[in-house]
Amino acid sequence: MADIVWLSVAPQKSELSARFDMEDRVVPPLERSKNAMFHRGGGHLDPDLLPQRAVEQLPKATRISHLFMVNGFLCMTEKAATVLRQHDLGGGGLYPLELFRHDGVTPVPGPFWALNFGQKKSAVNAAESTGIDGPYPDGKCHPKFWIKDDELAVGAAALEGADIWGDSRSEIGFFVSPKLGAALHKAGLAKVFHLVRCRIV
Repeated sequence: MADIVWLSVAPQKSELSARFDMEDRVVPPLERSKNAMFHRGGGHLDPDLLPQRAVEQLPKATRISHLFMVNGFLCMTEKAATVLRQHDLGGGGLYPLELFRHDGVTPVPGPFWALNFGQKKSAVNAAESTGIDGPYPDGKCHPKFWIKDDELAVGAAALEGADIWGDSRSEIGFFVSPKLGAALHKAGLAKVFHLVRCRIV
């Protein structure tokens, strides 16, 4: 899978929303929602703004995917975190997340981690892409909901720097390098990360 850059459209997938609510003592809900939108486009946040503790919404056992979202923030299991730790996160990182059952006391066996992005690149080539909406007047775009392999084009800049990143031109979704993409496939995590192959132009 050398020289294949991958787009993750996981932030667009509602089925990854875990039925947990984060305990947020830092910002009011509206600001938290804005932070989550920025995060889903690969934006870097102060780690204090990421979920640290979350409680199940309903009194029943919730199935947790290896990649999931808590109030719009991307989080993951130890299996996924183990893969990411072996790669360049570009100044981002993985931060401990505690999950509790509905009673707020019983812990969900983990560990779990909240993802923070680091690097932003400017690699998306909107003119050569068919699977995007936009670009808009501000120059930004976002992947169509049903984007397919090779419908998003990136330049050679995507092959430089961090193994996971957001793009300054894309409002939602994040990208992974050929190396990290291959590791996610090998670990059986490509499907849960909703990886879409990009063309390099």
